[in-house]
Amino acid sequence: MIDIDIYQHFRQEEYGLIDQLTDKCEQAQQSYAPILTQFLDPRGQYILEVISGSYDDLNVTFFGGPNAERQRAIIAPEYYTATDDDFDLVLIQVNYPDKFVTLKHQHILGTLMSLGIDRQQVGDIIVGEQIQFVLTSRLQSFIMLELQRIKGATVKLNTIPFSDMIQSKEDWKLSSATVSSLRLDVILKEMIHKSRTIAKQLIDKKRVKVNHTTVDSSDFQLQMNDLISIQGYGRAQITNLGGKTKKDKTHITYRTLFK
Repeated sequence: MIDIDIYQHFRQEEYGLIDQLTDKCEQAQQSYAPILTQFLDPRGQYILEVISGSYDDLNVTFFGGPNAERQRAIIAPEYYTATDDDFDLVLIQVNYPDKFVTLKHQHILGTLMSLGIDRQQVGDIIVGEQIQFVLTSRLQSFIMLELQRIKGATVKLNTIPFSDMIQSKEDWKLSSATVSSLRLDVILKEMIHKSRTIAKQLIDKKRVKVNHTTVDSSDFQLQMNDLISIQGYGRAQITNLGGKTKKDKTHITYRTLFK
């Protein structure tokens, strides 16, 4: 069993995920066989790496497509070497009349959710010159049969190899700072280079998400690998937490992908 002290390093709302991932690690250790997880966002991947680190004989491998943000994990004994096929994933390309309709990320995700598909079964959704999304293989036949229209437009789906997955042209900017605390409003102020009042207004108006969940509390405590979505600005992520300064401030490294 995992050391109960690990909980003190994470938020209470993450305890459920910690328990799930701990159970997966226990299964892998006891069965001496690989165990596959659902899709995990960067924060979930970080949590799994921390948990698996307490097991001497387990390795974790992630895959969701080249440079994917959302990935599945294989937790396995040291003897096992995972291949891409072991992750049971399929890459779907959406063909649609792009001269007559504009499809965005939310349209794809919303349609998938309306079909009763669990978000944990969906990987990255890429909207560029083409539209592609990653899905667990067991849903391939279902999606091919049921997904025929998005935003009123008739669509045709094709399964394509991961070697043809669109690579994001996202240009993240890396920055560093010292902050008085890891409160959401304090970090947000630093990231958007605005006043703390404006940061609080964005939070109060429910325009800020942390790890895809709306957070409306200014004193919410951020942690490493948290993915922050700020409506009207873009996305940001804390990539490293450093030590303290003499004035008890914290060194942080973060990256931003703003419009």
